[in-house]
Amino acid sequence: MTVWTGDVVGGGTDSNIFMTLYGINGSTEEMQLDKKKARFEREQNDTFIMEILDIAPFTKMRIRIDGLGSRPEWFLERILLKNMNTGDLTMFYYGDWLSQRKGKKTLVCEMCAVIDEEEMMEWTSYTVAVKTSNILGAGTDANVFIIIFGENGDSGTLALKQSANWNKFERNNTDTFNFPDMLSLGHLCKLRVWHDNKGIFPGWHLSYVDVKDNSRDETFRFQCDCWLSKSEGDGQTVRDFACANNKIHDELEETTYEIVIETGNGGETRENVWLILEGRKNRSKEFLVENSSRQRAFRKGTTDTFEFDSVYLGDIASLCVGHLAREDRFIPKRELVWHVKTITITEMEYGNVYFFNCDCLIPLKRKRKYFKVFEVTKTTESFASKVQSLVPVKYEVIVTTGYEPGAGTDANVFVTIFGANGDTGKRELKQKMRNLFERGSTDRFFLETLELGELRKVRLEHDSSGYCSGWLVEKVEVTNTSTGVATIFNCGRWLDKKQGDGLTWRDLFPSV
Repeated sequence: MTVWTGDVVGGGTDSNIFMTLYGINGSTEEMQLDKKKARFEREQNDTFIMEILDIAPFTKMRIRIDGLGSRPEWFLERILLKNMNTGDLTMFYYGDWLSQRKGKKTLVCEMCAVIDEEEMMEWTSYTVAVKTSNILGAGTDANVFIIIFGENGDSGTLALKQSANWNKFERNNTDTFNFPDMLSLGHLCKLRVWHDNKGIFPGWHLSYVDVKDNSRDETFRFQCDCWLSKSEGDGQTVRDFACANNKIHDELEETTYEIVIETGNGGETRENVWLILEGRKNRSKEFLVENSSRQRAFRKGTTDTFEFDSVYLGDIASLCVGHLAREDRFIPKRELVWHVKTITITEMEYGNVYFFNCDCLIPLKRKRKYFKVFEVTKTTESFASKVQSLVPVKYEVIVTTGYEPGAGTDANVFVTIFGANGDTGKRELKQKMRNLFERGSTDRFFLETLELGELRKVRLEHDSSGYCSGWLVEKVEVTNTSTGVATIFNCGRWLDKKQGDGLTWRDLFPSV
């Protein structure tokens, strides 16, 4: 990775720089760029060797600085990524300040990936409408933040600052916020909402949030109807909500299916082919692919792609395929056959993919009553579709502190739980009127979030505050209270600036 700092007075920085990469196959966690004395100076390029998961092709990059140091501002020109194995190049252009005073007055930027001079994502703007509930004490004086999740990643933290209403988030009011010039997240699936619990009356009862993608002219609703409050409900100030659009999806609404047909080497055809898709909710109309002298399809060893508009079918279970002769076509006594190898169907709105491993010879017929039926071989559910179907679940988190002298901590402790369906975000482990994380103690907490699926990792950290901040953690146990499945994450190490390796955070993985 090569980073260019701009040729601008004061363009270099001493701030810490963090990067998150997004690709077609997922995203990285936020990574800190190694800051040496000679790096990130004016009119300079700096090169790093980094090892990350293979998520390419890349779609976007997020860069964040912490605004610390004697030179807290930075003029970022551009960044180039080169795959050391394949030589593939991806460019990210910015050409502006990361600063609280200059340019766009932000410490965070997102850059679209450019491959072969083509931008890999589209730009849009979002309008966020927040409805506070009409119940006693529903309004809040706290500062509110959101993260929007979609099929193309997440928005990063968005502060809900400027509304048409001078006094935001009052009882039974709707506040609207605009976010221009953002990279499109595609189909939205999840929203994370939280506040900083500041102000005279920080508790908040949120009714719903509507997020409108202005380029797509589509609105996504996130139904909330609960408290974000330390003193009301379950005491949580952070919530994740799945998009409610799929629950009100009109079954007669049309959607688009992409159909990819691979013809094998066992036989091609000049004739027509028809298909009917069988879904859990509906059966599609017939989709006819006409062969002609001008447009030839279904040749040996080729792959053909078509688009087909239909009523929404739900999960696709099977597929009817027929090989149909044209009316003026003479069929020889020895019937012609077409070798269909595979068929792949993508539901374009939600991104779900259905694979059919056919590998079958389909004879040519004059009547539609002759056809082959194939059942789906494999289904790949998109991230957006999977998250939309998730339900809130409470997780019990049990933290065991070690027995050695000085093992307890007075610092503020935070946890992030990662699963197959996403993560909880950073959550503080706190209880009223309790002295937590003492030597040899076991402390229990409950966190509610959308179901995480199989648990993959726990990140435990503290802020080093308090008189005795060093902490020896024995283990963390996380239990899905709806299923009773418990996952143990052993630690047995210090989180202490003065002991061990000096780290105050740990990534813990499931114990066998």
